[in-house]
Amino acid sequence: MKTNTLQKSCFLTLFLAAQSSEACQVPVFRYALERWRPDPYQLVIVHEGNMTGEQKSKLVHLEESLVGPNGPVVNLRFDRIDLAKEKDQLERWENLHKEQNAPMTAHLFYPFQALEEEAFPIWSGAFTKKNLGAILDSPLRRELVKRIMAGNSAIWLFLESGNKERDDKLFKKLENYARIAQKEIGIPKGVIQQSAFKDPDLVLGPEDEENVLESSVPLKIAFSIHRLSREDPKEAVLLTMLMNLEEDLLDEEFADQPMLFSVFGKGRVLLPLVGKGINEENTLGDCSYLCGPCSCQVKNQNPGTDLLVKADWWTSLEGSSVIVEKELPPLSGVDELIAANERNENLADKKDVSEANASAPDPDVRPPATKAEPFPKTLVVAVTFVSIILLVGTFVLTKNRER
Repeated sequence: MKTNTLQKSCFLTLFLAAQSSEACQVPVFRYALERWRPDPYQLVIVHEGNMTGEQKSKLVHLEESLVGPNGPVVNLRFDRIDLAKEKDQLERWENLHKEQNAPMTAHLFYPFQALEEEAFPIWSGAFTKKNLGAILDSPLRRELVKRIMAGNSAIWLFLESGNKERDDKLFKKLENYARIAQKEIGIPKGVIQQSAFKDPDLVLGPEDEENVLESSVPLKIAFSIHRLSREDPKEAVLLTMLMNLEEDLLDEEFADQPMLFSVFGKGRVLLPLVGKGINEENTLGDCSYLCGPCSCQVKNQNPGTDLLVKADWWTSLEGSSVIVEKELPPLSGVDELIAANERNENLADKKDVSEANASAPDPDVRPPATKAEPFPKTLVVAVTFVSIILLVGTFVLTKNRER
């Protein structure tokens, strides 16, 4: 029993080691675009008593606005609260409802915060089709989607201070920072673009699976800048999303300070650089993070907050994807791993002998094809090392049992 336990433990250790791979080399901004799902904002509709026909039609309009031909197109969920039936947080919703002085009100919350009793909405107003349209979409958010799908690493939203001379001067600096980033920051090595699969000689190992891009959206280092006025009525909801990312951004001391927000992926935004913090070091620091390999693939362990954006991301990405027919080699047991490596070594020996005996290459003679993919040298070493431990352990335990 002890011998079998040791064998199973060693095999499991080897199997897990073989399954694990090097850190993902796909840049953060691209990993976020292709693989992270945006968190849903929460919109709470409050009314008291039975709804009128007009109010019901507005709810139907909301439901229809959230879905496109291929599924959801807005990272938003909504709940309806009837004050005549509410029991859990009646006082809270009554106060929020009364402040808007409307028969039916809407209250927008960051993801997962609506039911937290101490959470405040980032936007509140009458539940009208006009307000609903402003919540779901805006010209700048549509522009963000357009630039991201064109391959921009990130879009810098430059929130102006209101001082034109100061803002113009800082904007020129930002343009220079963008040029420096594009020149000095490169794509991490090891990223496999869709175009690589056109190469018939491409060889992939198990460790390459996470490094394959899932769409043909252009991969490049590029940062564009968009100026945003604090007084733009069309972007009022976007502004409130940005200005509530930190508790003190709305404080008086920051009322005339420029801010820089980096937006990437499916509308994810980093905390802003503010005032004197908008400098070359900090700006390029954010760029380096966004363009560096996504070593931590768990979304919620990475910095940033999702914006509410209306976009059919999945259909757009699927439409730009290329079906990859080249399969990664399957990973099975220890025997298969060792056998595959031995076959590769034998083929290599035969190739060396044939090359040594040949006086000139024959264009009509091609080397034999093989379906076995080469395994990393580190994996071979691991197999050998664990096998030795397994044999020694088995021998020792067998001797102990004999005693």
